[in-house]
Amino acid sequence: MHKTLKWFLLACLPVLALAGCKNSNKTIVVGASSTPHALILEQTKGYIEKQGYKLDIKVFNDYVLPNYALENGELDANYFQHEPYLNEFNASNGTHLVSAMKVHFEPMGIYKGNKASLDSFSHGDKIIVPSDKSNYDRAVELLKVNGMDNANLVQVEAQNIPLMLSDCSYAVINGNYTLSAGVVNRCLITEDKESEIANKMANIIAVKSGHQEDAKIKVLLDSLKQENIANYIKATFGDSVIYMA
Repeated sequence: MHKTLKWFLLACLPVLALAGCKNSNKTIVVGASSTPHALILEQTKGYIEKQGYKLDIKVFNDYVLPNYALENGELDANYFQHEPYLNEFNASNGTHLVSAMKVHFEPMGIYKGNKASLDSFSHGDKIIVPSDKSNYDRAVELLKVNGMDNANLVQVEAQNIPLMLSDCSYAVINGNYTLSAGVVNRCLITEDKESEIANKMANIIAVKSGHQEDAKIKVLLDSLKQENIANYIKATFGDSVIYMA
């Protein structure tokens, strides 16, 4: 009897091991900025659970660590960046990340610093802009369109800019950081929502190359295409976040 039981348990070990692996593979781990990305992902949990998966959202406060975590396999996907930044990151860091889907667009805007209107602009005014190349170029273009290209540009990491509005005449800030910092009401003007830049700079779900067709990634992408996501984004963020999926 003892030998029979022992044999039965040994025979079942491979099955039990596979079952354990299968269960762990039912968790979708996504890295995201806190606002609006993590808030949007929270709205997908109901759909994802109905498909037999669990969503684990890891919140990051910068633009670097979530890409390294994705490359290293700590995440299944991340959601915080646009494709030009992703391509720039890959080129600079030897990573192998790709866009799986465009989700939304956050218009970059010019925000009040010490000056309350664009009419007060004078050449040489100090304007703080993001330091990473793709967002720097985008900020420069926005300033140029609004006749503010002859300014004194100071480059700062994007996430820190909302904390420095008292130190400049104006600042150009990414939409997610204005939302999380609560400075949306200081916005003077944003990019045109119908422009080419809106499509080019859409925030994406990024995955490691070769994993675009993974079952859990397909579930994640489908969850973001549901009607409740479009409704939530419009009701919660208004014109600060434009749904594209």
